Amino acid sequence: MKKIIITGGAGFIGSHLIEKLIKTEVEEILVIDDLSTGKSANLSKFNDSNKVKFINKKVEDVQNLDETFEGYDFCYHLAAGVGVQYIMENLSKSLLTNILATHEVFEACKKNNIPVLVTSTSEVYGVSEDKEWTEESRSLIGPTTKLRWSYAASKMIDEFLALSEYEEGKLNPIIVRLFNIIGPNQLSEYGMVVPKFIDAALNNNDIIIHGDGSQSRSFTWVDDVTSYFIKLAEMKAYGEVFNIGQTQEITIKDLAELIIETCDSKSQINYIQHEEVFGNKFEDPTRRTPNIDKIVNFTGMTPTKDINSMIKEIVAHKKK
Repeated sequence: MKKIIITGGAGFIGSHLIEKLIKTEVEEILVIDDLSTGKSANLSKFNDSNKVKFINKKVEDVQNLDETFEGYDFCYHLAAGVGVQYIMENLSKSLLTNILATHEVFEACKKNNIPVLVTSTSEVYGVSEDKEWTEESRSLIGPTTKLRWSYAASKMIDEFLALSEYEEGKLNPIIVRLFNIIGPNQLSEYGMVVPKFIDAALNNNDIIIHGDGSQSRSFTWVDDVTSYFIKLAEMKAYGEVFNIGQTQEITIKDLAELIIETCDSKSQINYIQHEEVFGNKFEDPTRRTPNIDKIVNFTGMTPTKDINSMIKEIVAHKKK
């Protein structure tokens, strides 16, 4: 694959993917991003490369997307709203981006016979009470009155679109469900918990936990994610759905304490109820842990870092 498209390529994951691809035999990378959550600074480090081209627009606003995609070999479709805070503040915009932009990308990929990797989310599992979530676990999302679940519903629609087009022989999609991705250069301003806590700890400010802190998450290293992306594309894992995550689980309270210790910080932990931040339209899963047997067995690759080493590396990077 010599010519690659990355929608949302100016974002946290997209820019890490470019960094990895640019070291390969890829000849050209087309980035489409409106910079609503991505940053031009994430692309500026590639200015000396003649491989990266940039269209500063929403995917759905690009004129003649079919023609724009012509001649490319693969598409990584990452464009989406990111972060609980951003999504709760931009619900309708996030929905339209997830559904309309994805539809446009699929149509352009179909016309040009381009395989596409689509980023879905662990949100699609909702509040499933399974001990661990496999790709076949039943979803249990909340009622429509809890608007937080609109993001999960839109991503489920993306998955259904991709798989139905695949069954009809019109599209070659790979679907990945991402679980709490972290790493260097991730921004805290959209509600991402790890950079938000680290920023507070490095400045000796209070760390604010939403809820009582007993809710648990598993965090995944961004370079592992991009390695999986590239491997799945190489292996042509079309029509398949994969969890990409880390099985190590940590409560948000323990995460805050780990970050305070790693930063040698004087920060205190304060608690605030979700309703005080998001009103009564929010619902939070008590835990979120993936089963990753499928992708490990398929690719032969396993996660490279535990939560302690991830936090240490991010803190060191921020201190620089």
